[in-house]
Amino acid sequence: MRWVDTRTGTNPYFNQSLFTKELLGQLGTSSREFFHGPGLNNWDLSLQKDIRLTESKTLQLRSEFFDVFNHTQFGNPTGNILSGAFGVVTSARSQRIGQVAAKILF
Repeated sequence: MRWVDTRTGTNPYFNQSLFTKELLGQLGTSSREFFHGPGLNNWDLSLQKDIRLTESKTLQLRSEFFDVFNHTQFGNPTGNILSGAFGVVTSARSQRIGQVAAKILF
């Protein structure tokens, strides 16, 4: 079920109406920031090819990709009930990154 926070117009990670601020001097019934955010689904890939140029010289070609399938990886929601962003995911990890390199070994 999806719900929208009527104060901010955002989709919170969990139902914020299930939580209330405790009275001054009273302890709440749950631990602070007890929940976990979305998991990580991160796949890295590296390809390398060595090409012999001569007996003592080699050309090495290499490519590396981080988060090769480009899955969105969100940060944890804000767990501070006093924050205006309580229960809202406000960050994400970087997207797919790739690099290519060539090296001559002698």
